Amino acid sequence: MIYNVDFEICTIIFMVFFMPIIFNRKVIPDFQNRIFRVIYIVCFSNICLDIISSFLISYYRLVPIELNYIINMLFLAGQCLIPTTFVMYLYFKVQRIEAKYDHLDYSIWIPAAFGILLVVASYWKKYIFYFDNTGYHYGKYHAYLYINAFIYMCTAVIYMIRKRDILKSKQCIIVLVIILCAITPALVEFILPDYLITGVGTALAIFVMYFTNENQEIYEDTITTALNREAFLQHISINKKKKISEQIFVIDLDNFKLINEMYGVEGGNEIMRTMVYGLIEEYGENRIYRFGGDVFVIVLEECHERIKEYDRIKRIVQRRIHLEAGYAVELTACICLLHTTHIPENVLVQTIEQAISKAKNMGKGSFLEVDEHVIKDFQRALAIEQALVSVVESEKMEVHYQPIVDTNTKKIHSMEALARLNVSGYGYISPEEFILIAEKNGTILQIGLIVLKEVCRFISRNDLQKKGVDFVEVNLSIVQCMQDTISQDVFDILKRYNVPPKMINLEITESAAADSEEKLKRNMARLALSDITFSLDDYGSGFSNINYIVDLPFSIVKLDKYIVWAAMKNVTSRRILEHTISMFKAIHLKVVAEGIEDLEMAQTITDMGADYLQGYYFSRPVTQDKLLLCLEEDYIKNKYNPKKKQ
Repeated sequence: MIYNVDFEICTIIFMVFFMPIIFNRKVIPDFQNRIFRVIYIVCFSNICLDIISSFLISYYRLVPIELNYIINMLFLAGQCLIPTTFVMYLYFKVQRIEAKYDHLDYSIWIPAAFGILLVVASYWKKYIFYFDNTGYHYGKYHAYLYINAFIYMCTAVIYMIRKRDILKSKQCIIVLVIILCAITPALVEFILPDYLITGVGTALAIFVMYFTNENQEIYEDTITTALNREAFLQHISINKKKKISEQIFVIDLDNFKLINEMYGVEGGNEIMRTMVYGLIEEYGENRIYRFGGDVFVIVLEECHERIKEYDRIKRIVQRRIHLEAGYAVELTACICLLHTTHIPENVLVQTIEQAISKAKNMGKGSFLEVDEHVIKDFQRALAIEQALVSVVESEKMEVHYQPIVDTNTKKIHSMEALARLNVSGYGYISPEEFILIAEKNGTILQIGLIVLKEVCRFISRNDLQKKGVDFVEVNLSIVQCMQDTISQDVFDILKRYNVPPKMINLEITESAAADSEEKLKRNMARLALSDITFSLDDYGSGFSNINYIVDLPFSIVKLDKYIVWAAMKNVTSRRILEHTISMFKAIHLKVVAEGIEDLEMAQTITDMGADYLQGYYFSRPVTQDKLLLCLEEDYIKNKYNPKKKQ
């Protein structure tokens, strides 16, 4: 019998044209995608063998019978194997959706293995097929080929039903794949016995799988052709589940904004593409990812020598790049090395971003290896950042208060409001630490307003003015000082809680005054019109500039605790402090001395002419309830008369 192979030949031609798309496609190098490529190769080879075997069967007298047996055994063994690979593909597709990768049960191979044994034994026992003088014939167990396909079809259907909640919309597509695989043998056997179309069914199944699988656009960066961040995160997730240790080199190009300005966006894109091509040539396309912007990632196995790889990456990045416009560019980059064994998957992105930030602070072309100690610092910073975000979401922040004592009346005159952040696992974090993080992540504006709301709520509920408190000092950060809306924000909060403006004194540090003097001057002028007063905080902690006091409407200067402490240790520092206090009083400014730790210090600084005292001797920063106890008349009297307290 001579078979018509026109359909099979057309299928082979189409699959040949389709092959470059399959194998040049950037995909996540996981087992599912490798199975897909295996299916393609097996099906392509099987269709080729089908065509060859059909010619040999048709002209069986022209070739040795052994060759006929070999070709047909290979073809029929492939027929047993193809349904198995489809079931494996379905299994690993579900595993990807579930984000876990278990080992495949080896029992799945039993039906296919049994079929292959029958095919091989056919040379002696005629189980599946045989040749005689009249040509090719089916053996007595030939139907097992269809039984094998039916077993795997049922397996796939049962597995699909069990996982229906996961597959959801993909069910119809998978059913179509199964039908295509199952129906073509029936067509061959019963409807079109003279035509070979087995390969058509498997080819159609492959195309359906290709178009329902994650396509190239999902994982490829369209500008550089590198894999994108989504692909990177998928890869890390897969290998984390497999407990595979890897090292991640992060490349952050230096001054790339300037490059875009000089050569245009297209020129910048051309530079990145050229660099990526160099990295792909060195490491392969499935290891290079664009993390975002001008940041790229290379993922290698942990066994690679870190310094050797760093030198290799640096050499590729710093190659001279010639643009089409005729320009030549030499890049530099900060490079970070991270180890996946040290980093939990859920904080990987934040860790990379923190590493980049730290490397940039070290300078252009710097190298940073993120070891366990650095990870601990990053985790601490991340915990603080998350706590700050929680504060913003809840609009609640713990505020403590430290009394400020009037040296004339020996009573609490005012108090400083101090934000407190309690971070799970780390306890209370110093404002010096969390304020910097809040300024970086952009939460400082909301936090500053939340603290002001808490203060106003405290003032309003307890009527502090009647308890002898003139005002509460609230810190104003550098970022807040630069906001055009700060004055309106403050007025809105005061109005909401019905707090008189004179009950609020805004503390501004010297660094804030230096960084934003012009905007600060405008904002202070608006606020001062409503009787809000201002203190210059931490005077003497840096390069003190008297111009801030002359140009800006401060009414109080707060002397930094370190110059107060120094005055208690040597004569020179004492003389400086005395003249500093005299100078401020001569220009009608009130002076607060911070850092008072004992009665002797309090009396000494009082004798120098300071108006107010603040420090641990009188009270540490305390909660609202404890602060109200401090406002009782006997509290400060006992501080000035310690013997009486006994």
